[in-house]
Amino acid sequence: MVSIKREQGWQRMKKLEREMIYFGKLLFERRLISGWGGNISCRLGKDRFLITAQHASLGFLSPAELLQIDGKGKPAKKKRQPSSETPLHLAVYSGTEAQAVVHAHPPGVLAFSLGHQSFVPLSFEEKYTIGEVPVLAQQTPTVTETARVVEQLRLCPIVILQGHGTVALGKNLREAFLLTDLLEEAVHCQFFNNESKPQADPRPTSLPGRHSGDPELGEKYALFSQEHMTALIKSANGDAEFQSQGEATGLTTTLTLYLEDADTPWTVHFEKGKITRLEAAAEGEFIISGRREWWEAIFQRRMDPFLATQQGKLRLKRGELWQLSQWFKPFQRAFALWQTIPIK
Repeated sequence: MVSIKREQGWQRMKKLEREMIYFGKLLFERRLISGWGGNISCRLGKDRFLITAQHASLGFLSPAELLQIDGKGKPAKKKRQPSSETPLHLAVYSGTEAQAVVHAHPPGVLAFSLGHQSFVPLSFEEKYTIGEVPVLAQQTPTVTETARVVEQLRLCPIVILQGHGTVALGKNLREAFLLTDLLEEAVHCQFFNNESKPQADPRPTSLPGRHSGDPELGEKYALFSQEHMTALIKSANGDAEFQSQGEATGLTTTLTLYLEDADTPWTVHFEKGKITRLEAAAEGEFIISGRREWWEAIFQRRMDPFLATQQGKLRLKRGELWQLSQWFKPFQRAFALWQTIPIK
């Protein structure tokens, strides 16, 4: 039995080695890295990882340049040293559910990062897949402040390090590669659209009761309490833009927001752009469910609700996403309004 497990482990490692060589070459061919730039890794087991070696060229990797390391970054064989960004990779694995990490240097993203604090995609596909991507200040050749990178990667699958590159995570190397490739392409679209100037905050600004992100202003509500939900409904029903968009799109449905940790569901009844009723039940035509951590991130404006659903942090437990998409504009407006209401 032990020999069978050992053989299976060896075969899995060889498979991952082939994937790392393949995606390293693809990153190079797509010009997402050049020279000896970038590093990639993937999870082998609970505390075992494969990572590229120091000064390894991703476009021309060999198995000897893929090192097995433990959770402290110590290589199984001491012939070569792992990437200098090993602490970053290990921090991402420790703080997220990542199975693979790609750190690349996309040239378009690098140029964009020098004059911006975040990247906001143009297309709906990009908005659903990567959302608003933060640009984090970077002052050192390697990433030394890993905690802030991990904090953002818990909310967004890819981040930009100013003047340095990108860090993407995924359930496999393909997903992390595709996120990197998509972001670079999205930035190119911005350049083509003459949007290389600093961007304004894309979120609505003319919001009643907006508190400018100041947690000390306005009454605070316990998340998903009766008072919190009542405040949400009042803000939407008092907003002419939400009602206009809801009426134009025929927004008539029921949506359940479900807080898993407290087993608390609230069903909101919409009728022609107006919320007509609220009930403490899970009877909605659509049910969006998630843990407190993610609902708090959404109501604190740290995460987009549609991106959270795409990533699986919020789950659409009833209904289809394409059906909800027909009411994208009024729901987007509603959540923007709801994010102005402080929570405890």
